[in-house]
Amino acid sequence: MMRIFRHTVMTLLILCPVLPAGASADIAPYPLTGGKAIVKYDSVSTDVRMVAEDVLVRISADSISTTAVFVMRNEGETVDMQVGFPFAYADDLVAFRAFVDGRPVAVRDTTQENVGRKKSTVFWKVWMLTFRSGEICTVRVEYLARPLLYKTLLLRKEHFASLPADALDDMRLASTLGRAEYYLGSGRDWKGTLDSCTVVFELADLTGDHLKEHWPREGMIDGNRVVWEYADYEPASFVGIEYCPYIPVGEVPGLMRRFVDRFPDDAPLANSIADMLRGRFHRKDMEREIYHTVLSRWDGPIPQLMEYASGGRCRFNYKAEDHFYTRWRMAHLLFEDYCREGLLDRARDIAPNVSRMTGALVDSLDTCYLSDRDANLQRKARELLILSNGLIEESR
Repeated sequence: MMRIFRHTVMTLLILCPVLPAGASADIAPYPLTGGKAIVKYDSVSTDVRMVAEDVLVRISADSISTTAVFVMRNEGETVDMQVGFPFAYADDLVAFRAFVDGRPVAVRDTTQENVGRKKSTVFWKVWMLTFRSGEICTVRVEYLARPLLYKTLLLRKEHFASLPADALDDMRLASTLGRAEYYLGSGRDWKGTLDSCTVVFELADLTGDHLKEHWPREGMIDGNRVVWEYADYEPASFVGIEYCPYIPVGEVPGLMRRFVDRFPDDAPLANSIADMLRGRFHRKDMEREIYHTVLSRWDGPIPQLMEYASGGRCRFNYKAEDHFYTRWRMAHLLFEDYCREGLLDRARDIAPNVSRMTGALVDSLDTCYLSDRDANLQRKARELLILSNGLIEESR
């Protein structure tokens, strides 16, 4: 994409990239930072118009390759500009090249200090370009960046010691997502609108089964590609995809569910997997199934639930043995979910376990003066106890 600035000569942004995790600079566009878009140094306008934009983003296992072609027409006087490409960290880019009308141009590195909300340094690739009056020129940029991969399964530290290495490796593969974005909105300061704009995301080493989602939704899926096509386009927002780099999307929920069965007594692991499946894969049904399974298996003793101190002070022990609170929280969330959707009968088989667990929690909380947090826990526990006991009575 392109934008205009002015120092001694005018400076403009010519594209916005798909870049890796960790990029952070207030001045950079959202795909780089999750922050605000590029801003002007002043209110300088231009008669240069971006006529067309054609972008191909190819996503491989270890890199993201972007080729962007911009057709520019100067509808005003001839002007010399310094054009460039900003990024947040010096090592964000693996490689970068620029061409004007098919000829390579000499690109130099420079920096810019951002003194906005948080001081930071923005790195630039820049070169000189002349826009001649009434003429069209074509600018092409090619660059490689590292992929943005992140884990969606939040494991507790103890899991790294307690779970087998092969299970941890499989969990990491199954819970890793990739994300790639291309910012379109930074082109809005050019004169007028684009006649055409096409952006293609291609999973170069993967099939379409690895594509999890894309945005905006008007993008068309074509095998391992997502294509956005616009006409008479006013640049706005960004396009992007989320994908599973190692395992087809449809296989992830079943694989994660099998981890719960493999480690049936690990309540925190089950809870983390359930949260991931609901939050990242929209599998609310599997979250319920996992909670239900954990609660139906539970037959452990009630641990010491309160911590007592001198002077009669006490508080609930959220780290009680056997991850009691994690299990009880599952029960509360599951019953709350069932009640909200009129499905409470589905909890009938686990009602005895939930009642025993919740009754012990209420009895323990009744033994001392409670903090606001513990009082809120007591209120929720009493409500759950009424629901679970009600199901037991109905079954008799």
